[in-house]
Amino acid sequence: MNHYPHPCRAATGILLCIAVLMLGSCKPKKFIYLEDMPVNIAVPISQKQETRVKPGDRLDIHVSCTKQELAMPFNNASYRVNLESTTVTPEATASEGYLVDDEGCINFPILGRLQVGELTLQQVNEFVEGLLTEGNHMPDALVDTRITNFTIYGLGALNPSKLIVPEGQINILQALAQMGDLEGRAKYKKVRVIREEYGQRTEYDLDMTTTAIFTSPAFNLQQNDIVYAEPNKKKSDAPNKAAIWISMLATIASIAYSVTYILK
Repeated sequence: MNHYPHPCRAATGILLCIAVLMLGSCKPKKFIYLEDMPVNIAVPISQKQETRVKPGDRLDIHVSCTKQELAMPFNNASYRVNLESTTVTPEATASEGYLVDDEGCINFPILGRLQVGELTLQQVNEFVEGLLTEGNHMPDALVDTRITNFTIYGLGALNPSKLIVPEGQINILQALAQMGDLEGRAKYKKVRVIREEYGQRTEYDLDMTTTAIFTSPAFNLQQNDIVYAEPNKKKSDAPNKAAIWISMLATIASIAYSVTYILK
């Protein structure tokens, strides 16, 4: 009595085993944001990076005081002042405000040409308030400054997108949350930030799976930064090719089994 399996049955078993192994290997590796971040442990935050005024920015500077008629000459057309109710309604858009020139200056009503380049928004507030108070224009000036055209651009797996940031402050994680998650579409370990400043272009590569991004100069995004998420095309094609091979092996195994059964 022959105890050895029929050659066709043995081949069928081998093919089925290969198909199962390939099916298991086709499972895509899952990446997790900040995999190495400790749980329930406070992580110190490095010095907060504040947004600084740069050439090409449009600043919306709102001046107010207890007597709004005194503030009117210092507010541009982006505000409507109702003297009866002493309320101010902002209507600033990205195309309005004071344009910062290449030398970091703006032309401000009455006060003239002001150097505001590389100042934080809070420093601009204090600078203008000081000029208004010291120049006896108003005793209790309050200034609020915003960048109306603070924009981040997304490319690659993020699809062409443009994110306007009215708050003037955003980090890479917040930007990705608004521009689209990377899952299944891009390489988590290679998110590139392209930045232009001081007449130079710099590229930063961020690995979104590690907390090292917190110490990167590109963690806090700046106006006009370009975020490029490299598409995960090769990895997405691999499961499709593997599925074709598995289907072929399964078909061959089925045919081999059928032939074995007929010849039995």
